[in-house]
Amino acid sequence: MNKYTEISNFWEIINYNYDQIRYAEVKASIVISIYSLFFSIAYTIDILDDENSYALDMNNIVHVISLFFLLPGFFFTIRALIFCIKCFLPRLNISTQKSPLFFGDIGTKYNDFDSYYKTLDNLMDNKEEYHKHLTQMIYVTGHIAFAKFSNVNKGIKALLRSLLCYIIFLILVFAIF
Repeated sequence: MNKYTEISNFWEIINYNYDQIRYAEVKASIVISIYSLFFSIAYTIDILDDENSYALDMNNIVHVISLFFLLPGFFFTIRALIFCIKCFLPRLNISTQKSPLFFGDIGTKYNDFDSYYKTLDNLMDNKEEYHKHLTQMIYVTGHIAFAKFSNVNKGIKALLRSLLCYIIFLILVFAIF
């Protein structure tokens, strides 16, 4: 395998990890959008409801029971939103060496172009060290993608649970009485 193909393989894995990071963030945005839509509709219905047809009567046992589904719905909503926000802001404690390939290290470690150019040029000439830095980027981006997907999957599960609770609540309030 020639060196360009080998280096290309590293960059393909890095790009794949970045694609997964973006995909997880899109999924988290969709979950937040679903909640925005759901609560906008609920608020609009509440404003348009002049007769107050779904006011809860605490003397009605069905309405009291329906609250036992509304409160967990709020809990799961908050939980889903927290996990989706965590998806956007993963906190990883991965210690890695500074790399002239990583934008964060470029911005904090190198004050001028000449020192950066020398460091990058030396790295590119040293195949083993260059592979080490690429592998480090794969490792870090893989951990970030995993953390984001873990959070967004927990957020989606909480979304489904909250929607189930809200649907049961609405059925109890509207369909039964």
